[in-house]
Amino acid sequence: MNAVLLVDGLKVAVRPNIGEDGIVEKEEVSKVIKCLMEQEEGKAMRKRMEDLKAYAADAVKKDAGSSTHALSQLASKWENFSGIEDNN
Repeated sequence: MNAVLLVDGLKVAVRPNIGEDGIVEKEEVSKVIKCLMEQEEGKAMRKRMEDLKAYAADAVKKDAGSSTHALSQLASKWENFSGIEDNN
């Protein structure tokens, strides 16, 4: 994942301002940490991350998740395509 997706898309990160010399100053690091740890914006980001974590866990649940289902369908299509039979 890149910074644009995390900051602008998912809104789960803060991008520090980078100086003209390409260095992030310690004051900027402090500002970002305070934002993440103490401000409402940081609290909202943590909540979104918890939600994303839950969505990801649901997607890969055994026999119930959408990812598991999609992979199962793909495997079935490959079996049909190649003529492989399931001997279980």
